[in-house]
Amino acid sequence: CRPRSRSPASCSPSSAPSVASAGRMTKLANTLALALVPSSLASAYHVAGRPTLHSSAMHGAALKHRSLAAKPASVSMMAATVGPAVDMASINGDDDLATQEKTLAMAMSLELSGGATGVVSQKGNFVGAFASAWGALGVMYILASPIKRLLPIALQPFASPGDLSTLGWACYAAWVAFMGYTEGYKAFQLKFCPMVVNRAMTLNCDPSARPKGYWLHALLAPFYSMGLFHATKKRKIVSWAFIFGIGTIVALVKRLPYPWRSVIDGGVVLGLSWGATSVIAFYLRAVLFGKPPAADACMPGV
Repeated sequence: CRPRSRSPASCSPSSAPSVASAGRMTKLANTLALALVPSSLASAYHVAGRPTLHSSAMHGAALKHRSLAAKPASVSMMAATVGPAVDMASINGDDDLATQEKTLAMAMSLELSGGATGVVSQKGNFVGAFASAWGALGVMYILASPIKRLLPIALQPFASPGDLSTLGWACYAAWVAFMGYTEGYKAFQLKFCPMVVNRAMTLNCDPSARPKGYWLHALLAPFYSMGLFHATKKRKIVSWAFIFGIGTIVALVKRLPYPWRSVIDGGVVLGLSWGATSVIAFYLRAVLFGKPPAADACMPGV
């Protein structure tokens, strides 16, 4: 206001609403920051089981805002998971954060949600979701498809129990238990299936962050998920040896006479059933609950 046209007293009432409005907008922006950061921060932890935050300043601001809605123990666990050193005293004791910190937290939430450059968005799209599902479910089908052919052969001795002696039935039970533990539990559940699901989930990435050769990986998603290509050298050796080993065993088992072929097929059916079930269980856990398996995806170094 100019003194020539209006008195200072007349200017004060008209400027007060503007100041109040600006204050309300600032509070609204700060509240929005507090609402956005926890959800964006949580989403950053569930892509291939690794956090993707890169700035220690952002770590500190996010943890401080998270502390308003989380217990100190939860905040401590998050700080230990994230990695950079954070002043825990200020996290647990500072409830009235500075405006600059809130602004930084809002900027970080926009980056995590894909609204800025420099940080990969944790939200995939339909193509990525379809590719990851094709990878995981394709591997499940590869493991489950032989079961339909092998199961009737494995069950033949049950239709005629006299075909196996007591020692033969003991061997049948021992072999099935051995294959269930070594192939089903140790090999599939603990090693192979978690790796498959983690590799499949890497296909569900932000379109702007797709690596070179992404469409080939998506097209051959089951084989990509199994680590037959675009994997570490060790993983490719193990995966290809696994494929050739299974093929060799199947060819040899076909030459066995009855009832010993049924005994071998009984253990193979249990192992493959265990593996197929583990793949779908890990995949649904990752998709529905945001908890991917804690396994190395064996991605090659760039």
